[in-house]
Amino acid sequence: MPFIISIICLSILCLGNSTLKITLNEAEAKKAFDYLNLVRQNPSKFSKEIGVDLSTVKSKPKLIWNDTLAKVAQKKAMDMAKRKYFNHVDPDGNGINILIYKAGYQVNPDWIKDKKSNYFESIGAGIGSGEQTIRELIEDKGIPSFSHRKHLLGMEGMREYSFDCGIGIVDSDQSPYNSYCCIIIACKDFKK
Repeated sequence: MPFIISIICLSILCLGNSTLKITLNEAEAKKAFDYLNLVRQNPSKFSKEIGVDLSTVKSKPKLIWNDTLAKVAQKKAMDMAKRKYFNHVDPDGNGINILIYKAGYQVNPDWIKDKKSNYFESIGAGIGSGEQTIRELIEDKGIPSFSHRKHLLGMEGMREYSFDCGIGIVDSDQSPYNSYCCIIIACKDFKK
């Protein structure tokens, strides 16, 4: 009997140690938001710091913090850490468009027809600070389309009319990356 009790106690200890520690980092999310607004207001000023020529990028109005989008971004960053993936589409096949819609941010119904659609999200992992995440996503090294840069700086199409923003950053000591960041910049509809 003592042997069985020892095995049960050991199993409980092992299971207890396998629990992921995931911490929401709201301070870094705020720093990322503030830094992104500075870059958007005067992109060329940040060319050297970021490491890319932003002299042709037009200034944009400040982003507006949106609590609904922030909650979705936090939940997405947490989910990536918890389920150990890094992708715009979660393991259930949901892109950010459907996730923000289900959270109550009403978007054009055409934008949720394909549940994998992502028009509004940039993600980073293992980068560290919120400001560094913004810099690396704007640099967009290895991404020929520069889709993160275009998204974050509002450079074309519906992105030019997207001003609602939410950012979620989590730290996780037992996930493939030490940190996960989700940045959502969205609009409810867009007409040129």
